[in-house]
Amino acid sequence: MASLCLIACVLVAKTPVLVAQATLSSDGNAIFQNVDQENARRAAKLISYTAERHYSVYEPKKPPDADMTVSMKFVSPSTKTFNVVSKKGVGFIQSLVFNRLMDTEKQAAQGKDKADSSISPKNYQAQFLYEEAIRGRNSYVLELTPKRQDKYLFKGKVWVDQQDYAIAKIEGDPVKSPSWFVKSAHFIRDYQKIGDFWLPLRDETHCQIRFEGEYVLSIDHRDYNFGVGD
Repeated sequence: MASLCLIACVLVAKTPVLVAQATLSSDGNAIFQNVDQENARRAAKLISYTAERHYSVYEPKKPPDADMTVSMKFVSPSTKTFNVVSKKGVGFIQSLVFNRLMDTEKQAAQGKDKADSSISPKNYQAQFLYEEAIRGRNSYVLELTPKRQDKYLFKGKVWVDQQDYAIAKIEGDPVKSPSWFVKSAHFIRDYQKIGDFWLPLRDETHCQIRFEGEYVLSIDHRDYNFGVGD
């Protein structure tokens, strides 16, 4: 039962989130008008990058049940590879949670799954809410409403950096629960600016699992190195 519960939590946490940049307007939907242009500009410069990730599953206020550190490499336009650096804890969590999470991310980086999960006018309606500072930088906060019931989409908010028009933070809940075992799930993703790029800093997903209680899946992203084009 515990393995099924953790797999269900991963299916929520795996939802790929692709960053989209845009121009500002008091009309939230106008934020997405130049998404493709800005995203393409950054993507054209980002030939490749490597990073280290640390995955962890735990119950709140308890030591982790399992940890895994991996090195990840991205090669434009859509190839991701992962190599395990270290691991400890419950074996089935490593294989059924962390490995499955990485496999799903590799698949989601390509083809139809990539388009279906993008934060863009194709997938969301947006409403401007207010302004707020994130790590010392001013952001516009938008409420996003998905246009369809889809396993890759979420309902929630995004913080758009006012200077770069890049997404600095996302918080929300999946539109569809991937499993009967998951009563609810809530995720937060923080991004960091490195040079011209905005890339993940930390993911944290809180899942309420039937018969088991709350589990947290966290992912820390660090040590980015880039291959950048002209």
